[in-house]
Amino acid sequence: MSMDSGLQALALLAQLHQVAVDAGQLQHEFGSGESPCSDDTLLRAASSLGFRARKIRARASEVEARVLPALVSLKTGGYCILVRKTGADAASAEFLVLEPGSSAAQTLTAGELDERAGGELILLTTRAGAAATGGQGFNLRWFIPSLVKYRKLFLEVVVASFFLQVFALVTPLFFQVVMDKVLVHRGFTTLNVLAAGFVVVVAFDAVVGGLRNYLFSHTANRVDVELGARLFHHLASLPLAYFESRQVGQTVARVRELDTIRNFITGTALTLLIDLSFTFVFFAVLWYYSPTLTWIVLGSLPFYIALSVFITPILKHRLDEKFRHGAINQAFLTEAVTGIQTV
Repeated sequence: MSMDSGLQALALLAQLHQVAVDAGQLQHEFGSGESPCSDDTLLRAASSLGFRARKIRARASEVEARVLPALVSLKTGGYCILVRKTGADAASAEFLVLEPGSSAAQTLTAGELDERAGGELILLTTRAGAAATGGQGFNLRWFIPSLVKYRKLFLEVVVASFFLQVFALVTPLFFQVVMDKVLVHRGFTTLNVLAAGFVVVVAFDAVVGGLRNYLFSHTANRVDVELGARLFHHLASLPLAYFESRQVGQTVARVRELDTIRNFITGTALTLLIDLSFTFVFFAVLWYYSPTLTWIVLGSLPFYIALSVFITPILKHRLDEKFRHGAINQAFLTEAVTGIQTV
């Protein structure tokens, strides 16, 4: 069975993007016998290789250089690859064209290209480094879609945490009432009522705390599994040059940092959000007891902010150094274990 021109051109284009492709496997999966593959089949094949592909109708000479390389349909029924466009204007523009089965690329003028082209192009955008991230940078925003997906569960965790914070106010209020009402007036009946109520609150606090921890752990594990799958897909979509220029251990060390980032976002950051929102409640209660003490506490906040602003860059630099040396150690260990027979 002869190789389909479109699939062969697609395989060559994928290699230009440093994506490993087996042309024979493409022919086996998407080939249609002796008849040439349709444009829709080529789009599906490109998508299976990790590309974003779309078909447009335009003169090949008018395509913008930034979208190249691209597949160009030919009047003869096959496909070629429009690799590069040079020249400042249409009159002086030259096009580097690579045809499947040809040993060398050809340089064509705009007229020569339009004479061969059939008027349809398939534009492909590599998903390497962007397939798993939705086209955005690989940073903290990369985690947002997974967190938004489970926002209702996280909201339930926040609500449960809010009630736990409210219950935390019960203990000092209970002892205040005991001191002011029970001991002074010897109201043992009141003490029995307060004790019963306090036991109920403690039991309810334990139940809500247990449910909150279960819900939080369950949701965090689901997020962890989804992020792990997306990260693996992200790694599998990277070009070979990425792995050739880096040690295996360094890549593994960066992958392991996913747990640290996830724990921060779903743990420390979430706790900070809850504590920050409940701070206003504590300040209101404190103001009710003593405005003077409240002003003293508020007056100390600028010092904490200044300390944080001063020490955060230092800690960030130290953590970066720690991670860098840890990645080197991880790389050394991985390479040593991999080549233990040689060692």
